[in-house]
Amino acid sequence: MSRLPYTASSLRLTLSSQYLRAFFAETQTDIDSQQRLLERAGIAHDTVHAINGRITEGQFSALYRAMAAERNDEMLSLFPRSMPGGAMKYAGYIMIAAPTIAVAFYRYTRFLHMLTNDFEVVVRREGDIGRLYIVEPDGPRLCKTLGLELMLKVFHGLMSWLIGRNIPLESVDFAFDAPPYLDDLNALFPGPLRFNQPQCAIRFDAALLDLKFQRTEHELRTFLLHQPSDWLCSPDAKQPITHQVRTCLLEGDMGSLGAAEVAKALNMSLRTLSRRLENEQTSVKEIKETLRRDLAIHRLTQTTDAIAEIASDLGFRDIASFYRAFRSWTGVAPGSYRRSLQSDGSTTAPAA
Repeated sequence: MSRLPYTASSLRLTLSSQYLRAFFAETQTDIDSQQRLLERAGIAHDTVHAINGRITEGQFSALYRAMAAERNDEMLSLFPRSMPGGAMKYAGYIMIAAPTIAVAFYRYTRFLHMLTNDFEVVVRREGDIGRLYIVEPDGPRLCKTLGLELMLKVFHGLMSWLIGRNIPLESVDFAFDAPPYLDDLNALFPGPLRFNQPQCAIRFDAALLDLKFQRTEHELRTFLLHQPSDWLCSPDAKQPITHQVRTCLLEGDMGSLGAAEVAKALNMSLRTLSRRLENEQTSVKEIKETLRRDLAIHRLTQTTDAIAEIASDLGFRDIASFYRAFRSWTGVAPGSYRRSLQSDGSTTAPAA
């Protein structure tokens, strides 16, 4: 198999059906509305209920935008008070005129405070660490946990977009138990996750607050048009060895490369590679399986390549093996997955 024309960073984020089910539950979306919204976003209904279903970042973003438009609430009923359509637009305009990240964040937090008093976002310097945290009022929690997670992600994504690079985090704190969709939070945030903390917060290098940036109104309009896609950036910085292995597999013959070959390509012993991947809670086998899944989803949704060609390029011995694997990854057959996007007009790929 020849080298695949992708880089590790070119493969976009995917989210699990478990996250999608929690998303519908937290936003209190009824079954009829779910069906309508899934069709608009090009998501097969079977994917939602599959044990291992996956949706792309683009599908989730389309779903998010459709829900926000229907409800006139950019935070989708995840907070007691709605955030009316256009809130992010006005926040964006006051942020891009700021001289530094610190000033931009201060302006955004003040803008949020004008919209709601159900929570407050605060930015502080703590020595060399910058800390952005969410202050909730005393008493029972008013905000949905998924809303608090997304609010942290909004700020991380905005900072990354303003600076023009994905920002690694020192830690990501949540003031509640780890949810069932823990793997999705690991995919969303480039830093170690901590649960049952006093407050929801992200911690990062305080020097980032002093950075100047230049973003134009045209860039902001593009950012708003694509949201939430552009603040759901993929955190390659979190697992450097995993990222190196993914790159190695993409640049080589993924079908034949094993752990020993990958270790040699990375100029380390197999034992060292295994230990470092264990520290990142993964293995070459798991990385290869995830990479195959991401490549399959990418090519089904972004290209017109025939399914048989995709199966062959990904190293499957026959198309039946690919079908079985894809069902285990997403809960549906590859043809059905592609057709669900076609029905929404979001791809021109053939069904087979």
